[in-house]
Parts: sequence; structure tokens; C-alpha cells
Amino acid sequence: MATLTDYLDTEILQQVQDNFTALTRVPIRICHPDGWPLTNESEPGSDAQADEQDKPCDVPIEIGPQVVGYIRLSPDSAARRETGPPAAGGRLSGDAMRFVRLMAGVIARMYDREKQLRTRVEELATLYRLTAGFTDQHDLQNVLDMVAQTVTDVLDAMACSIRMLSDDGNELLIKAVANLSPEYLEKGPILVADSSIDRQVLETGEVVYIADEQSDPRVLYKTEARQEGIVSALCAPLMYKGRPEGVIHVYTAEPHEFDWFEVSLLRVICAQAAAAIVNARLYTEAVKAATMRRELNLAGEVQRRMIPAEPPKYPSLDIATIYVPCFQLGGDFYDFLELPPDNLGLAVCDVVGKGVRASLLMASIRASLRAHAANVYDMSHVLAKVNRDLCDDTLLGDFATLFYGVIEVNTLRFTYANAGHMPPLLFRGGKVCHLTTGGGVLGIDLESHWRHEVMTFNKGDVLLAFTDGLVEAMNFHDEQFGRQRIEAAALTAIGQDCSAEAIAKHVLWEMRRFAGLQKRLDDIT
Repeated sequence: MATLTDYLDTEILQQVQDNFTALTRVPIRICHPDGWPLTNESEPGSDAQADEQDKPCDVPIEIGPQVVGYIRLSPDSAARRETGPPAAGGRLSGDAMRFVRLMAGVIARMYDREKQLRTRVEELATLYRLTAGFTDQHDLQNVLDMVAQTVTDVLDAMACSIRMLSDDGNELLIKAVANLSPEYLEKGPILVADSSIDRQVLETGEVVYIADEQSDPRVLYKTEARQEGIVSALCAPLMYKGRPEGVIHVYTAEPHEFDWFEVSLLRVICAQAAAAIVNARLYTEAVKAATMRRELNLAGEVQRRMIPAEPPKYPSLDIATIYVPCFQLGGDFYDFLELPPDNLGLAVCDVVGKGVRASLLMASIRASLRAHAANVYDMSHVLAKVNRDLCDDTLLGDFATLFYGVIEVNTLRFTYANAGHMPPLLFRGGKVCHLTTGGGVLGIDLESHWRHEVMTFNKGDVLLAFTDGLVEAMNFHDEQFGRQRIEAAALTAIGQDCSAEAIAKHVLWEMRRFAGLQKRLDDIT
């Protein structure tokens, strides 16, 4: 049973009673709905003057149909309330009686206002706890579900739905609901262009009220709303830094006009929810990105193990290598193949593209080259078989350039074929020769053929093979490092009788000095 003291202090009630008695000189008591007094007598002994069989007069204090207390007049005052002079004579006049009823109404309004105030405070406290919980959630779906349930609970609504904009911004996709049937959710798509309500909410950022979803011409699915039992609704935007993310619909089962507090409450929830949704999405993306980085790092380690850790050593040869990938995964590779008897295969390859796709192609070409080179002597046939594998296993547009040669380490006889690769440079006696014999790139034409060339190295000859990342390195003036600078850098180091490693490092140093801090866009081998 509701009573005055649920929301009003007995001290306040006592003060109201004392002030009334002092003004009218009429003794009253404020009582519980059951009849027992909630306050002390303002004039001790006033009720005692009444005869025990006399009944007091009780004026009800009502909140709607509910009686939460009474203002009790003493039997003596009640008996004299319609006669005699005004209150100065100690009798209760008609005006005074009306004043008692007025005071009962004032106390009722005080009670109702205090009840509403406490309800609002409880709602705000609940809202604070729940919205604080939004930020603790990192799973996007959990956030959406929590928001839908929070809106339903705080606004004492029948149901709630959350729709988020699609990637293209043309459709609102259902993402979370509270207390809505599957049949209603499957009623059909909500295209922003077709829904004037949602379009208004998203474009203006304002809350839109719908008095009756079953008859409002702006509502797309009125029949489904009637079947679901939806009457009134409130539609609010989920906005983050001025950018719409979606909409929230709040539904009631009876006609309901949302007051300013409920609208403000929904706005606050939407603002907190939008931030929490974006944060959860960013967190999910960050987790995915971190996972991807770990996977890329692992893949990069696997790929780097495919690159020879150090070049082979022969008394007649001085070999050095440098490999600088642009990202964790690269499309360049070089390899050494020890072939019997006393032959060494040399391969430098550049796969189109970068990243995961290029690294997978690189691994495929490397495996194919190793498999065929070990069993086929004719170099043209080796390249034809690698080309066939690449054409069979890849899409149009996946291709690679490859320079492949075999040197007899005792006689220094060198056989090579160039499959569309940046021509290596042969330095001999201060002059430069470009090794271009071969054919087109691998992976384009299944019927491609390649020619090969045979030559013999002399003591002091230098062969410099590289990928286009070295040639195309750019400076801040958008100038390429170019082949001429490569040749000049190599000739400078060769003229100083440098080792193979020193020659390679000097060429790389000159490229870096030329490019400065300009970002590299390709792998360098």
C-alpha cells in the first residue's frame, strides 16, 4: 500500500500541519491510509475534547484513484464546520473546509512531484550504470544488445530495435532488438530513400515521434505493426561526431506521448551508445589488425627462410646478396640451386604486386623452379615448365619476371635465360654488357618460348643482377635512381677492387643517398 511517507518526510508533513493549524486555528492530523496518525497533534488535547463516539472527518489525499493518506479533522471541528463565525471564533467555515481540501491537493501534488523526481533520479542512476557498462564492452554485438535492452528498460517501453547503416549508406540493417518477434523483423528491408521517418532522423539528427504506427502514412509496414501490437514509437539517431551510424526505434503497446524527459533520456542513451558502438567497432578492427600483423610477421618469417641465409662459397667465385623487402611480405626472391656435377643455379625473380598475394606467387614460382631445374638440363625447357605451372595455377594478370642462369664453377661457363627481367649487368674491362637474351615474362602466355645464351666468365668479371625496386627508387623530385646511376656506382666500387659484398653495399648506399628519406614503394634485391 502506497503511503505519504514513501516520498514525503514526516517533518515536512508536520510543518504543513502546524502551519495550517496556526493559520486556521483548526486542529488537524495527517494520517496513514489505514487511519493511524503520521504527525503529532498541533494543539495537544484538541482531539481529546471530542466524545469517543463521535467520528472524525477525514479528507482523502488522492493520487489518481489511489488514496495515500488523509487529513483528519477532530470530531468537534467536524461537527462545527458548516456553522458559526469564521476561524477567528474557533469554528471551521466553508472557506476553511475548502482550504483543507486544497491543502490535501497540495500535499498530493508534493507527493506526486517527489515520486516523479525520485523516479527520474533512479532512471538516471540506472542510465549511468548501464551507459558506463557500454564502454566496458568491446564486442560490438554485445554493445548493441545491451543498448536495445537498456532503452526498453529505462523508458519502460514495449520493445526496441537498432538498425545500422549499410556500408553504402543506402539501407538500414537490423542489428539488435528487444522484445520483437522474428516475423516482425522479417517484414522487409528499410531503404533510407523509401523511409521518410528514418531519412529525416538521419539527415537532421532530430528525434521523430510517431503517435500511431498503425495509421501513420509515413510508416512503411503498418499492417506488420498492427500484428505486432505496436502503437506509438520514438525514432532517434545514433550520431558520432556529426556522422550518422544508425537509428533506434522505441515502441509502446498503448498510445503514449513521450515527455521531454523521456526524449532527453533517449538522446543521452543514443549519444553514449553511438560512441560505444564506434569504439567497439574500432576495437574489433584493432584486434583484427593486430591478428593480421602477427600472421603477416609469421608469414614474413617463413618467407625469409626461403631466402638463402648466406651465399654459397666456391674458390673461383665471390658471391654476395642484399634483400630489402618493402613490407613484411615481398614479391622478390633470389635463390641458389646446387646442381650436379659442380654446377650452381642462380635465380633472381620479381613477382607482380606486393603483400600476401605476391608472396604466395613467389613461393609457388620458387618451388616450381627448384622442382624442374633439378631434373631438366635445358634452360628453355625449365622456364617453359615454370611458365606452364604459373599459367595453370594463377589468374590472368598474375605474372613474374625471372633471370635464371647456371654456372659451371670449375670452367666458369655460364648459361642464362632472361624471362622479361631487368637485364643484369656484366662488367668486364671497364665496360658494361646487358644480359637480355631470353623472352617474355612468366604467367601470361602458355605457349611462350625462351632462348638462352652461353658465355664464359673471365677473372675479374662482375655480374650484378637486381630487381626493379633498385632502378625505380625515387627521390623527392620524383626522379628515378635509374640504370645509369647503378652502373656508375658499381664501376666506382669495381675500380677500387672491392669485394662482391662491398660492391653490392656501395650500390645500395648510393641509391639511399639519392632517394634520401623518400618512402620506398618496392622490394629491392
